[in-house]
Amino acid sequence: MQLPIYFFGDNHFQVSSSEKEEKKIEKFWRFLNAIKNNNDKGTLFIMGDLFDYYFEYKNRTPQYHEEVFALLADVKNEGFDIHFVAGNHDYWIGKHFKNHITKSYLDDTAFTINNKKFYITHGDGILSWDKSYRCLKSVLRSKLFIILFSLMPEMIAFKIAEKISYERKDSHKIDRQKEDKIHKELESFANNKIQEGCDYIIMGHYHHSYHKKLNNGELILLGECDEDNYNYAVFDGNQLKVKNF
Repeated sequence: MQLPIYFFGDNHFQVSSSEKEEKKIEKFWRFLNAIKNNNDKGTLFIMGDLFDYYFEYKNRTPQYHEEVFALLADVKNEGFDIHFVAGNHDYWIGKHFKNHITKSYLDDTAFTINNKKFYITHGDGILSWDKSYRCLKSVLRSKLFIILFSLMPEMIAFKIAEKISYERKDSHKIDRQKEDKIHKELESFANNKIQEGCDYIIMGHYHHSYHKKLNNGELILLGECDEDNYNYAVFDGNQLKVKNF
């Protein structure tokens, strides 16, 4: 894996075009250009939910997100590595997606570089008290669901995805009490990984930034990347820093 490593995610690029979406793609383009201008090589580690909806049908090239894929292809052709951890909105990737990146992970992953061990997860399904989502996650990732969903006409699938996305829009708007509850459990999760030898536990999903040192390690919760702000982390081989673009 090439240094430096940039960690980011939760872009939630939409299927349908709009003025807001154009601004979001332009921001993504400027972010990638800044990385290329500052480095002749490196690694992008996308933390999931790059897309608000992505389901790749077998033997059928998706006709959406073409601009985003073109930007990824350009970065990859420049010699950068692109790693992708599947999120809860874009778990169902296939050959087309994989052709634009270096490596993909459908589950959490860990790696060591320069004697630092990283644990990477999108972050969904960690909260023990969110039993309904844990159940939903197991269903949506099951082989049976994927087969049945693939048989559904694409326009109907889009409508279902839009409805689910719309209904979950407010799920990340939390009060301070719930935020503290989330952080407490994520810290417990991170401490367990630190005891296993991890130095950095990096995740997204919760759409807000939170960074805390825990014993001999660090928990880095990255915020979303949209048309206004990019919350990301970068590891240069010695230090990991959380930044905004």
